Amino acid sequence: MDRPPRLSVHLDEAAVRDNIHTVRQLITPATVVIGVVKANAYGHGLIPAARLMTRHGVQQLAVSTTADACALHDAGIHVPIMVLSPAPPAAMVDLVARGLRPSLSTLAAARDLHKAGARLGRPVPVHLEFDTGLARFGWAATAASIDEITRVAALDHLVVCGVFTHLSSDQPEACAEQLWLFDRMYARAVAALGYRPPRHVLASAGLATGLHDRTRLEMVRPGAVLYGLAPSYSREASALSLRPVLSVTSYVEHLACVPLGTPIGYGSTYRTTAPTVIAVVPAGFADGVPRQLADGGRMLICGCYAPVIGCVGMTHLTADVTHIPQVTVGSGVTLLGAQGGHAIDAQEWAALAQTINSDVLTRIAPAIPRTVTTLSRAEREIPA
Repeated sequence: MDRPPRLSVHLDEAAVRDNIHTVRQLITPATVVIGVVKANAYGHGLIPAARLMTRHGVQQLAVSTTADACALHDAGIHVPIMVLSPAPPAAMVDLVARGLRPSLSTLAAARDLHKAGARLGRPVPVHLEFDTGLARFGWAATAASIDEITRVAALDHLVVCGVFTHLSSDQPEACAEQLWLFDRMYARAVAALGYRPPRHVLASAGLATGLHDRTRLEMVRPGAVLYGLAPSYSREASALSLRPVLSVTSYVEHLACVPLGTPIGYGSTYRTTAPTVIAVVPAGFADGVPRQLADGGRMLICGCYAPVIGCVGMTHLTADVTHIPQVTVGSGVTLLGAQGGHAIDAQEWAALAQTINSDVLTRIAPAIPRTVTTLSRAEREIPA
């Protein structure tokens, strides 16, 4: 009998639908949702996640790199696609030819894109980025920046289709300062452009903390919440009702009965305290399983929690299944997700690894197959 893949990543279409619905309840019907699918869609798989989002009403997408934007376009996903990071000059013709939407934060990049647009004889839609406190990319609130934006406005092959900033914190005072700076810069940009491009500031943390009630802009830019993840930098991480989209499964590859005092795994960091049944699972840190699961991690087998014992190896880990008599070779294993009324989520992994939930998910190896648990046509309607 054929065994399942060593490890599989599953995406739940119903969870995507419900999370988008949750976001939609927070904003006005006219607000455009830009779904962020950077970093392989937070580990969920760039193409399948993008297809699910656009199927359920996300009007635009955002990625970090030119390569990801081109991959989406070439896969037949032709909604407006924004590139959040600055594009290298060598990639600009590809961006323009595909009608992609780069972000701009320097006059030099604007001129390069203008030249690419002139060469191909087409307008280039761009997003202007303002730096209001993250100190990464963007024009700061200075006279020199206003002068550069005025020069950008004069480049006739560029069309500004968005103006944005990144909030660095959800603290009220910091947010108020950043929003004030953004409004000031936006007013100057409108004066230079002669029209009012749509604005987007709020990402997942801003939505979770209620900033949408104070900042009704034309667009929002959620990432984490669309995947059912609590925003890692938000003080109100549990404010939204979200459903995890991703689960990770494997199977029991081998069972062994070992006596009291048996060392388990590399370094013999764990020794059994009684006769123990050990399940060997073909998943390890090369697949993105945190090594820190050796200290308090667990998995689900036959609907029961099974503690990880011994080190997490490169391609295998071991669990104590002494208390699960029904387990056999081939039994299904859930590393992330739900089984038998129990669940393990990304936040649990993140707590053990002393990091954030999106960090552990983006480490899941891209080579692992991503499959989608699809809905019927009727089920794809917005939930009641």
